Order: sequence, then C-alpha cells, then structure tokens
Amino acid sequence: MEPTYTTETLDIKLSWRVREAGSPLTPSHNQVPWIPAEVPGHIHLDLINAGAAGDPFIRMFERSAQWIDETDWLYEGEFFYDQPVDCPVYIKFHGLDTIAEISLNGTPIASTDNMFIAHEFRIDHLLQTGPDSDGKNTIEVIFRSAKLLGIRRQQQWNEGIDAITPHWDGWAPRSLIRKAQYMFGWDWGPVLISCGIWQPVEIIKVPTARLLDWSYSFEIIDGQADIEITNTIGRTGDSLANPLRLRLTVGNETTIVDIPRTNASCTVIGNVHLSNPSLWQPNGLNRSGESPALYSLSVEIIDSQNKRIDSRMSKIGIRKIELLHQPDDDGLGEGFQFQVNGHGVFAKGANWIPNSSYPAVTNTTSLGALRERIEQARDAGFNMLRVWGGGLYETEEFYNICDELGIMVWQDFAYGCAYYPDTGEYAEAARSEAIAAVRRIRNHPSLALWCGNNENNTMYCSNWHDLSPTRHVGEKLYHKILPEVVAAESPDIPYWPSSPYGGANPACDEFGDCHNWDVWHGRGDWTNYTDSNARFCSEFGFASSCSLTAWNAVLASKDRSPRSNVVRWHDKTRKGYETYLGYVGIHYPEIETLQDLVYYSQINQADALKFGVEHYRRNMGRCWGTLFWQLNDCWPVQSWAVIDSLGQPKAAYYAAKKFYAPVLLSLKQEGESVKAYIISDLRETLTGIITLSVEAFDGSILDTVSAQIEVGPNQSKAVADIQLLSAKNIVTKTFIHGRFTANGSEAPSRLAENILLPAEPKDLELAPLAIEISLKEICTNLVEMSITARSFTPSIWIRHIDDKPLNASDNFFHVAAGETRTVTMANPDGLPLAQFAKLLLIRSMQFESPVSELIY
Repeated sequence: MEPTYTTETLDIKLSWRVREAGSPLTPSHNQVPWIPAEVPGHIHLDLINAGAAGDPFIRMFERSAQWIDETDWLYEGEFFYDQPVDCPVYIKFHGLDTIAEISLNGTPIASTDNMFIAHEFRIDHLLQTGPDSDGKNTIEVIFRSAKLLGIRRQQQWNEGIDAITPHWDGWAPRSLIRKAQYMFGWDWGPVLISCGIWQPVEIIKVPTARLLDWSYSFEIIDGQADIEITNTIGRTGDSLANPLRLRLTVGNETTIVDIPRTNASCTVIGNVHLSNPSLWQPNGLNRSGESPALYSLSVEIIDSQNKRIDSRMSKIGIRKIELLHQPDDDGLGEGFQFQVNGHGVFAKGANWIPNSSYPAVTNTTSLGALRERIEQARDAGFNMLRVWGGGLYETEEFYNICDELGIMVWQDFAYGCAYYPDTGEYAEAARSEAIAAVRRIRNHPSLALWCGNNENNTMYCSNWHDLSPTRHVGEKLYHKILPEVVAAESPDIPYWPSSPYGGANPACDEFGDCHNWDVWHGRGDWTNYTDSNARFCSEFGFASSCSLTAWNAVLASKDRSPRSNVVRWHDKTRKGYETYLGYVGIHYPEIETLQDLVYYSQINQADALKFGVEHYRRNMGRCWGTLFWQLNDCWPVQSWAVIDSLGQPKAAYYAAKKFYAPVLLSLKQEGESVKAYIISDLRETLTGIITLSVEAFDGSILDTVSAQIEVGPNQSKAVADIQLLSAKNIVTKTFIHGRFTANGSEAPSRLAENILLPAEPKDLELAPLAIEISLKEICTNLVEMSITARSFTPSIWIRHIDDKPLNASDNFFHVAAGETRTVTMANPDGLPLAQFAKLLLIRSMQFESPVSELIY
C-alpha cells in the first residue's frame, strides 16, 4: 500500500503582542511599548485593555482616539513548529485589517492591501525546526496607517485626468483603501478606522492534496434533483503516484469520482441525485413550525483505501431565486420582484450593518449576539436582510444562520456612497476581491442577490456634494467587472448594478429599487411616505434614541440630559440636533428628560416605520418589497436602528412584529373617512369578517361597520371604510379600531387588528391612570403580565427599574378600554412575583407608575 497523508490545519498556539511601530518624529519614551494583543482583534481594543487609550464609546472619547489611526502598529506572534518540514506548509490569515507587511523569522514574505479576503502564503522554506531554534518561529505584521496611506493615494489619483475634488463623504481616503468603509465614520457610526489581525490565523500542512474550492448547481426533473458539484483540487508533486478519489455525499446519497493525476490544481465534477427533495423556503413560506429545508453536504478527498485526505462539510438548499422585471401593461415601467421556487415574494426586512464598530468582535467573539440579532429579525417576520455595501462581506456564521432561519440575503459588494478608482491595478484588485467574496458566499441557499454598490449611481447622477467628476469613477466596477465575476462564478444568482438603480434615473418610481430619503433628509415628517409609488423600497427610515440601557453604558451622571453635549455627540444623523428633536415634536410632547428622549423618539420612529411599511404593503402588486434602514447598531448611538448596539429592541422593533405579519390590517385616513385594507402574504385565499369601529376612550362605540370579505393569495385589497367623527372635541377623544377575524373549520381566530389615531398623540385628551395588572409565573424564569385598561391607554412602555434588559414579547403597545393585553418577560433570577414586580416600571402617554402599585 502506498502511503498517503492527511491535510492538517495545525493547532498552533500563537501568543501575540503589539507596539507602536515608531516614528523619528515621536520621542521613544512617548511611544506605546509592547502590550498584550488579542488575535482576532483590533488595535483600539488592545490599547483599551492595556490602559493606553480610553474607550471611544464612552462620553466623547471617540475624538481623543483619532491619533491611533495616524500611527503604524507592529504585531508580533510566536509559535513552535515541531514537525518535519517534508511537504508544503502555508500560513493563512483569514483577515488582515488592512495595509500590512508580513515577515517570518525576519524574512519578508508578503504585503497585503485588502481587509475583505483571506491571504495565504507558503512558508515551509522559512520554518525553524532544528535544535538551534527549538522550533520557535516569529511572525511580524506591521500595519501602516490606512488613513494616511489613503490620503497619499488620493493625492496621486488626483494628479491624473479623472481628478475629483476631495470630500470626506464622496471622494475620501477610504475610497482608495479596501476595508470596511463604515470604520471611517458614517451618519450613525464613529470614526474608528483601526487596524489589526481581525480574523483567525492558521498553519496548514498539505502532504498530498486539498480541496481548494467547491460549488453546486441543480436541476429538478420529474421530482428528482440532479445536483452537480464542481470541486477544485490542489495536489502536491509527491502525491502523483497515489490514486485519489472524491467522495460526494448529499443527505444519504453518495457518488465517488476519480481525481486526475496532475501536479496543478484541477476541476472534478460529480453528480448526486435526490428523489422528491424538499425545497428551501424563506421565512413565512414553509409550513408552520418547519425550518427551511437544508441538506448536509460532504466533500472528501480519499485514497485507494478510503482514508480521508481532506474534507469539507456544509449545508445546501434546493431552491431557485429569481429577480423578475415584468413590464407594465402600459409599457411605461417595469416591476422589481423576487420569486422563490416559482412563487412571488413580498420582501420584508431591513438593512444590516456590521454589528460592532470592531468587526473582529462581531465575527469571532460575539457569535451569540450575531445569532440573537438574526433570530430577532426572524421573529419580527423578516424574510430578507440587505448586507449593506459600506460594511463587510459577512462571515460564514452569518450566512449559516440566515440559511437556517430562512432569511434571504441581498448582498452588496463592499462599495458605498463614494467614487472608487476603477482602472489599472485598482480594477485588477477589485476583480480579485470579487472572485474571493463570491466563491466564499455563493453556496449559501439564503443568497438572493448580488448588488454592485450602495448609492454610488445615484450619487453621480444627482451630483452629491457638487463634486462634478468628469465621469462616473467606479462605473467600470459595477457595469463590467462585478457582473462578469457573478456571471462566471455565481450564474444562478441575479446581479443588480447599484441600490438604488432604475436606469438613467436611479430615483425613479417606475423602474428598479429606490431609497426614500426625501422624507427624513427632505420634508421631515413621516406622513409624506404616501407620496412614494416605488416598486421596491430598499432604504427608508426615521431615527430615534438608543435605550436607557445603552445610555447608562456611556454617560456620566452630569451627561444625563437630552441636550447635553455627550448625548448630542452620540447623534451622528447630521440633521442638526434641534431639527431631529423637532421631528419628534410634530407628534409628541416636548422632550424634557433623557427618559422622554428615549420614549418619545422611539414611539415616533415606530409610527414612522409603521406608516411607511403599511403604505408600501398596501401597494402590493406594484411594490414588492421594503427593507427599512436599519436593523442593528454598532455602538451606543441615536440612529435609524430598531435594535440598539446592546441588543435592546426599540419601539419600532415591536411595531415590526405587527406590520410585517403575514396578514396585515392597515387603516388609511382619506379625508373624512378611514379605509381598511387586508394585505395577505399567504398562498391560499383568506376569508373572514372585518369590523371597523369609532371608539371613545372610555370604551363606548360611536359607530361601527362590518363585512364578510375574501382576499386572494399575495394580495392587497381595500375591504371597508368608515366615516370619522371630525369635530375637534371628538377627534381628540376617539380612535378607529379595526379587527379582522378569519373563518375556519374550528373556532374563528383573530388574525389582525390595528388602531388609527385621527389626532396627534400630543393632543389626545386621555384619562389619568386607568390600568390594572396581574402577574403569573409560567415557569421558573418566565413571567406573564396581563394589562387590563379601564380607558384607552396608548404606547405602554414596560421597563426595568435599573434599565436592565427585560426580553419582553411585546412593548410600546396600545390597550383599548375593556381589553386585556398579555406580555411575557424573562425573570432570569427566578424571583418571587411580588419581588419581581418591584423591579418594573410602566409608562404610557398619560402616566408613569411602579408596576407593584397597579397589581390587583
């Protein structure tokens, strides 16, 4: 038997340290000396841990951290290698951020210039294993200042014919550095450019062969899926005499194919057949309680004795995702609709930004938070997340979770809100980056779209910042290089050049997707969302405060005012702070305390997103998706996120659970009447009874209408209307209450309800404290709270007395007179109910009280 050997990723423990690389302009005694370093990690985190820098999240310390980004940093790691060097050995950096020079045992081995891709180098000729070294090896990585290098590159580019006026947003140092663009600062994020070894480092030993890449495609004929798996194999020269094979397994089906005897990389294709496969479906479209269908896939290189040489395990899904552009009957426009497995889908979701200002935190040490965030999206009825172009190509864990939970992924390439060089070495680097990103992500069944960039097309067409370049610098990337890469590497997934994009006019309602920022950045009040007639709205939003939990993490006691300098600092929206608060003041009382800021701004944001999403969903048939801005945050900040950086849901998150429900009852005020719509994402016809009532706050019914209705699959339908009682003394004391009860073979079930306030919330004539509360222990760590209202009680906010997380099933909700709303919440310490009640506060538009005083 001929000997064969297995490819190994060696478990080598590296101990890392970092110091300032040094400058002749800085006294040596004033430079940061060697300090411990975390890998994966970032220089800011190392300096904070060592006491060499303050936490830039705290108060206004962000500004005092800027020196870090103008400094070069030297990382040094040591490892011991005690194996014979008798085959190729590689070092693989899964992520270097960003401009790096790498040496091993004093010998330079490479320079890198891209944060988004892995970098691998052969090192067996440099390894020290003999008695003189005791197997000790030293890696050095010098990171050059991305900010300063970007400035130099920008100056060099502007010496050519395509010069652009420098501007921090549109043509900035970040445009010429391939790293996460948000780290240079955004209108919700701090300027923390940073550097570091942000992904794991591996030593890989390849005695025989290894799997370099794989992809799959499929075709379903007569109920059988023919899955074709294409594999790229790399063999070492010493292995040519050994017959190797590839064993491919999907589910319980296996195929074995021979691997050619070649010393170069080769492509090996195998087919596996599945009978009657279950199809992967997005969230909300599979049968109740079922997870999206996934199949285990195993790719193994084996020898003639079936010994495993190398292997890869993954999950795949059988599904077909298309982006339809059906022309209108009048020929004046065309649609923008995702279709999954032959069924049209209304996309419901939000934009995703990196979950931390330090990507290593998101992607290596806080996977629990990553899963929690995506599970929150699923629980709110999302079926899509857009991975925004100013952030990252996310990690395998992110896409794995989306695969598992049925969350489709709209994936931007990593270009956002700027001009980007697109010729010469920049074009070559862009192609290499795109190939690496596409090959890594393409096999995930959640992947639904490749998009060339975020807002770069509309930036050029609208001449943002009056930069007036001679051409659209970057256009060659989005209209040539990227679509060529997608066509070659991921042909089954659609490509879209930009977001928004509609041909010659990217803001056009007749074609493509749109970003509706005219409301927030333009006219200001969210009631203007109804002026949009978009086919698909992939960005729109309204800002609000983070939670009190998040404020407590960053404020000093003297900062706890809604207009303090520190609270203002943690607002990056660039509106002018009083303008931002003025948007809230259109509808809600004046903000006087920090608690007011959280409460009123959050319920105003919830109203805004509810109003906008309901408008777009009522237009189903013309509009086929909403992805609001944004799901999450990367630090404690006032922003458009509906979940803050500590994972605390805002009022708008709880509203999303209702406005993204599969069946939505939407109330639209039209002059002196209110019209009710039923919007159904279901694939079957829905029948039931719609009831509309004009109710006084004391519970009396002033007018009511009801009707038996029928709504078809994937349909929005106006089903009833009712007249308002418009006298002012009536409007401020009444609301419109809509209820929809579905027909069924068993007891009818309430599928949807909604409330519309005809007067501004700040003008409501509400009764004083008018609720009663009961608590019940469901299990040791879970409590059920029942809230019964004697009079209409809007926007009930339940919170912990110390602003700790509650993990409540609902919050910031209305309760009509005579009705009871039930909420579950965590009791992690298993406290007795009486003691637990003392930890809770409850607030509405007319009162605030300890829960313990309202229990009956």
